[in-house]
Amino acid sequence: MEHIPPRGKKGKRLSIVFLVISCVGLIGAAVLDVSYRLFYQLIAIGIYIFSFELLNRYHLSSYCYTIDEKNFIITKRMGKRTQTVCCLSLSTLLAIEKTPKTKKQKEAFLAVAPKASYRYNYCQSLLPDVSYTVFFEFNGKVAAVVFEPNEAMVLHLKNKICSKKETEEDIF
Repeated sequence: MEHIPPRGKKGKRLSIVFLVISCVGLIGAAVLDVSYRLFYQLIAIGIYIFSFELLNRYHLSSYCYTIDEKNFIITKRMGKRTQTVCCLSLSTLLAIEKTPKTKKQKEAFLAVAPKASYRYNYCQSLLPDVSYTVFFEFNGKVAAVVFEPNEAMVLHLKNKICSKKETEEDIF
């Protein structure tokens, strides 16, 4: 099962806003007679670099989520280059929960979800409308992976969790 989420527009728009702010800051610091001109220019260059980081992370790259018989794999594609960034065994799968948006949802999420030592965000969009958090056991600790699956992938992962719990109950 494979899913490639669509690219969101929020990251691209935010990148353009930061790019315009940095250009205005650089030009303003150069043209206007301001004290601490170098300080303002350094801040504008930092914002400029951050705008390209946003563009790189949320628009120029894409993620592909794959579930085979035994593994949950996330690959990052950027141009012609493909890199596996996450490969976890489904036997270590603990839970899957919808990622909360509001304060009330976050409180309910923290009551149900296990406490994660590691948290990785592999969402294609900046602040996606719907995302899920998958919890895995990793080196004796709990790791959380946030991603944007489709409904079929969520159902498949929930079925894996249920079948894993049933086999654990049969063993004990």
